[in-house]
Amino acid sequence: MTKLPTTETALQQHEAEEVWAAIGRLVADQDLESLTPEEFVDLALATTPLLPAGLRRRITEYRRYAPGGDVLLLRGMLPESVAFPATASSPSEPHAGPAQRAALLLASVMVMFGEPFNYSTLYGGRLVQNLVPVPSMEFTQTSQSSTGMLDWHCEDSFRDDRCDYAGLLCLRGDPSGASMYAQAKDVPLSADAIETLREPRFHVRPDPAHVLPGKVQMRRIAILSGSESAPEIAYDTHHIAPIDDDDLEAADALRELGACLAKVAVSHVMERGDLLIFDNKRVVHARTPFDARFDGTDRWLMRVMVCGSALSFRRWGQRIPD
Repeated sequence: MTKLPTTETALQQHEAEEVWAAIGRLVADQDLESLTPEEFVDLALATTPLLPAGLRRRITEYRRYAPGGDVLLLRGMLPESVAFPATASSPSEPHAGPAQRAALLLASVMVMFGEPFNYSTLYGGRLVQNLVPVPSMEFTQTSQSSTGMLDWHCEDSFRDDRCDYAGLLCLRGDPSGASMYAQAKDVPLSADAIETLREPRFHVRPDPAHVLPGKVQMRRIAILSGSESAPEIAYDTHHIAPIDDDDLEAADALRELGACLAKVAVSHVMERGDLLIFDNKRVVHARTPFDARFDGTDRWLMRVMVCGSALSFRRWGQRIPD
């Protein structure tokens, strides 16, 4: 496993302080929790020009060309002088004080990729979710886990409208909780496995983080798609399986994929102020175990998911689809 190389894109502390102060002047004493999702996104769009020009250029370069790969790390996004409240106790807990400004900062970056959204079935439909440990969820395959390994997955592979990009902003890190990533284009699969994984011989169960009404039909998919040079992937270690239990060739291809992901895994321990953005159609990710204390000092990331296609977003007709 290799470490994610530190990107050259990092805000200097004086830049982070200036952005933070500018956001403060923009929002004044407004309670951002009182805004509708549309109002919040409009405010995020108004905040984007406050970001340093060099940072905006780097983000645009990544979105258009991904010259350094399908994962982008921005560092130093939060001023060291800001004291955040206790770590949120749940993914849907409302943000208060400086955490509101951090959520808006994250959204101001992510609107450069498209339209922020969430599903009504996921964490109350909040646009900015908390990725935090929750008691009794330590070993689940959700962002609420801690003691257990959160295994390889793409966000919401069970849906055909899964996000194009996701951004994770670290408010509070943990040295044990490393984020892991693997780009589909780097996975050293055999030709036979690639051929099998490109056929719709698999189905995927719904993500357990979603609260779904009744039984949801499993989606039939090919795990790999797109061009050979920049393949797309839909994957979840625990929820994807061959449609036919007797399809040994498909099962072998899945096992090979799982083993090969470990060979190209890239690891990064998120630190305060890190903003990690990844292409959810081309990157599989995971997280190593860490010990949660549930005392207000645990690891705390914020997440925003984005639909990169204006046409797709318009077809939904709503920012929080069912």
